[in-house]
Amino acid sequence: MSAPVNPRDLRLRAAWLAHGYGLTQAEIANRLGVSRATVNRMLEQARALGEIRIWIDQPEGDLTALAMDVAQAMDIPEVICVPSSPGAAPHAAIGLALGRMLSDRIGAGMRIGLGWGRTLTHALDSFQPPPRADALVLSLLGGQVRSGRPNPGALAARMAASLGCDVMFLPAPLIVDHADTRARLIAGCGLQALFDLAEQLDIAVFGAGDLDASLALSRLDSHAARALRDAGAVGEILAQIVDADGTSKVFEINERVMAVGLDHVAQARARVLACGGTARAPVIRAAHARIGLSTLVTDEATAHDLLNTRMEEEED
Repeated sequence: MSAPVNPRDLRLRAAWLAHGYGLTQAEIANRLGVSRATVNRMLEQARALGEIRIWIDQPEGDLTALAMDVAQAMDIPEVICVPSSPGAAPHAAIGLALGRMLSDRIGAGMRIGLGWGRTLTHALDSFQPPPRADALVLSLLGGQVRSGRPNPGALAARMAASLGCDVMFLPAPLIVDHADTRARLIAGCGLQALFDLAEQLDIAVFGAGDLDASLALSRLDSHAARALRDAGAVGEILAQIVDADGTSKVFEINERVMAVGLDHVAQARARVLACGGTARAPVIRAAHARIGLSTLVTDEATAHDLLNTRMEEEED
């Protein structure tokens, strides 16, 4: 016999499906096994109780236990887990939780290193910090040349505007033609100051992508992506290709990426990865192996994938 469902957890799951995933009330009713009228009532109750604001309170119970299991299994100090919706990408939901966490976590005078991606873009929609005029936001990557694509500098500027603080950009293409070009740009174009500051971050916030869905690697053709995979790549972190152990030196393309190195990111006092979705468990594990995460924000399906992978390793 299954345990009774906590009414608050059910209500908050409905809120996440509505506002984190954009499902209709009919779709939510089908997912939760309740009537549409019940969904409508639960959402109204959530609004009346202040559980839906710019962000949504976290459901307790099973998700809290799942997050604790992942934290213990992977030795990560803090894991935040949001509900999943089958067939829906989790970027917005994970971003909501990340934005709320950062609103409370960023303190006065902090140096914040920021990556990019869909999840971090959604995070700024729920980012409501107090004014931090003495903080500094650093964009950890170069930019996209073509308009209409997400741009790391624009994301850093949005965060800085919310904080009321200064921002430092990395004004260079994300990927250049040669390692020597990268070296000359850093040494001769005033970029060294940003790289020096990036060695003293209070918090680094970034995502990670698999080879097929990475925004950073969208310029690569299918042949190049396949070659990387054949060489052992599992994904990218700040546009830098890594294998299952988090190693990046074996991939030539990393020498041409205009981004702060992963070893520097690992020196930040707090290292926050927001990542979830299909096939992301390997790159999450690689990120932890290389950087040593202090916080992971993910969705429940990915959390289960991480636990299952861990169990398979222990059995082997």
